[in-house]
Amino acid sequence: MKFLFTNKEIDLSLAKDFENIELKEFGENSLLINDSSAITETKNLISVTNGYLRDYSIDKLTLQKESAAQHVYDRWPVADNFTGSFSTVIFGKNTSEIVIATDLCNIYPLYYLFKENCFFISNSIILLGRYSNAEFDNTGIFQRAVGPNFFNTGSRTILKNCKRLLPGEWIKLNLESEIKEKRYDNSLYSNIRPLGIKKDHLQQYWNQYKKEVSLCTQDHCEVNIALSGGIDSRVALAAIPKNLKIKAHTFGKASNYESKIASRLAKIKGAFQKSYFDPDQYFPDKKTFRKYSIQTESIKLNSWLEILENVVPSIKTPILLGELCEGLPARNIKRFSSSNFRNKNFFKFYIKKEEFEFTASTKDNFELWKKIKTDQILSWHDDNWFKKLDLEQYKSTIISDTIKDLTEIFDRISSHNLPFAELYDELFSWFTFTRMELSRQVNICNEKFYAFSPGMSLQMLRMTSNIHPNDRLYYRFVNELFDKIPDLKQFNKVPTSQIPIIPQNSPNFLKVPIWGIRSKIDDFLVRRLMKSKDKNKRYRLLNSINWVQVYQQEDMLKNIEEYYSVNHLTQDYFETFYNLANKRKQLVSWPFANMDIISGATLNIEIDLIRNHSE
Repeated sequence: MKFLFTNKEIDLSLAKDFENIELKEFGENSLLINDSSAITETKNLISVTNGYLRDYSIDKLTLQKESAAQHVYDRWPVADNFTGSFSTVIFGKNTSEIVIATDLCNIYPLYYLFKENCFFISNSIILLGRYSNAEFDNTGIFQRAVGPNFFNTGSRTILKNCKRLLPGEWIKLNLESEIKEKRYDNSLYSNIRPLGIKKDHLQQYWNQYKKEVSLCTQDHCEVNIALSGGIDSRVALAAIPKNLKIKAHTFGKASNYESKIASRLAKIKGAFQKSYFDPDQYFPDKKTFRKYSIQTESIKLNSWLEILENVVPSIKTPILLGELCEGLPARNIKRFSSSNFRNKNFFKFYIKKEEFEFTASTKDNFELWKKIKTDQILSWHDDNWFKKLDLEQYKSTIISDTIKDLTEIFDRISSHNLPFAELYDELFSWFTFTRMELSRQVNICNEKFYAFSPGMSLQMLRMTSNIHPNDRLYYRFVNELFDKIPDLKQFNKVPTSQIPIIPQNSPNFLKVPIWGIRSKIDDFLVRRLMKSKDKNKRYRLLNSINWVQVYQQEDMLKNIEEYYSVNHLTQDYFETFYNLANKRKQLVSWPFANMDIISGATLNIEIDLIRNHSE
């Protein structure tokens, strides 16, 4: 779903390449939108919500939406009977004030810009850029163009003075484009439970998760699910109500190990499952690239195109994705998640299941952590990249701006008063990598489907963050869920995608060594392949996405050239990633996931779509 809300006069020709776009007028304000089901209107207000926002104390769907919109307009943070994963804009008919708000992680983007007495609010940087005629922001361009993550930080975007809502942010503004008030939801980690996993805690968690899935699938008789065979997707599968027809979608060959696991899980649930193999989509032709850039602005993890280019829904229905932030297994608590730490402490924490030693947060260790994190980010701001992008004269400004952007995220983290220093990394990851990168999975699916990640809702993230981190680490809480909750227990005999052969509920002293052995064999096969330069040698112990073959696609290099046929970056920048792709093709460089190559191309296409919309 794409929309633009503004008080500027609308020229429809600027949006002619957006499918099904229509214009609605509310007094002197205009709304461009391509999915009217996202609109909720009462006698008092009009709201547009991307994702879902509900009052689950009410049964009727229409009233759920109306009550939630009014509540968010009046109050922030929301009460416990409200939930959802969303970004929303709400216009008060009587007050002529506008509220924009987003959930705790902000996986659905919402942008706002004030210019020349006009306001522009949109979930599309392309629409907003066209109608505002905003200049491009050098810092925003640099952040998007340079690794390791290729995304903007804080509220920054690629357009000057255009901001993206921060996680948990609520803003009230008037029609004169004045911000009247800002509030933040700082409820994550606000009530961490004591150590120990009790059965009633497990049941409470599961009941809320099922409630979220019911809200997402309400008023539909069919639901889709992105099923990988991993833990998070089988949790979502188990929560789907029994009365719904289920279609499970898996990217990759049906003979891939992950696809076989997904098929077994679907069969247990009585779901239809299909795998999609279309390797051309990892480097799609420029027409396809532009289409998904316009519709979703989320091209990067192109394995999703294997599904999306080969699915033609007759009507728009929900698709569920697993939890994006890996909060339940606490994978982003870096101190305890490294391979080195796990290997050294295997017996202590996996077998004996001893308690982890957490460090109390202090002002000093938070300041030290901020410095380390800032230095890590700025290490990519080197002369080489400034030269490649012809931005050498703006180096000091870009570095200064990036530090300010990081400060916005640090301030959001500080506002949560985290009890343990180890949680700094986790929340930073949620507010950056999850919010900007992993969220693309939801947003790229959100045109053909209504895409939801129930585990990312307000109430689920609150519940997840308030489980003691000791109980989340190393899948302790997850394992208890699968052991004690009947809906999940039915999947216990199926191995996971990561740990083959043995059932999911096998003890850690079996699972972890098998995981390690598989990894070592995979590493050996990779080294052997690279040494021999034989593209037909075995790539993995178990069949998976074969990145060696992905880079052998006939039109790969030609398509990369086409992405830059109109180059808004530099020739040097283009050649860097073109040459990298060629090295991977020749097995000079390791041919792994192509997100780094696609990232720069995505940025270039988005700039072109903002500047040139006549095609």
